[in-house]
Amino acid sequence: MQINFYIMLAEAVIILFELRSLMQSSGIDYYHPATQTVVKLTEPVMKLLPFRNKNIKGFYYAGFIVAFVLALMFWFGFVAKFANSLNITAIVMFSVLMTIKSFGYLILFLLLAQALCSWLPATRGYSFMFGQLTYPIVAPVQKIIPPIGMIDISLMIVMIAIFALNRLAYSIFGLYWAIL
Repeated sequence: MQINFYIMLAEAVIILFELRSLMQSSGIDYYHPATQTVVKLTEPVMKLLPFRNKNIKGFYYAGFIVAFVLALMFWFGFVAKFANSLNITAIVMFSVLMTIKSFGYLILFLLLAQALCSWLPATRGYSFMFGQLTYPIVAPVQKIIPPIGMIDISLMIVMIAIFALNRLAYSIFGLYWAIL
């Protein structure tokens, strides 16, 4: 049980830095309370990076690099504490898988939060923010299947696609994917 807690804690920190990168890339309102919280939590690490404000075609990648490095540090520490042998290839593979899976969790959370917030009038500001964050992922589906009146099923289609990708990754990586 203690191992699961450490993995969950590492994924939460990784998701935080991936969210920072996604927020920078989407250009959401910097003064929104949620944005300010993420910036304040990640800034002590991000300010150490000379490339934190660099982007490739509008995508700010520094948060993802930090997330991957944190995953590497986690797995090196995990192996040092709980395992007998050190396999660099396995540690790098686990780090890549953890970063990818954490990003999938982040997108699922944002899509679900966007859908739930859109139903409540008092949370329209958050729904708009979540919509900005997920727009690059949802927009291609919306081009194929536009909203039907007030109902937008593109969120559900993207969620189903992420679940299908999760299942595919599980069939490829097996227990390794399930552990992460």
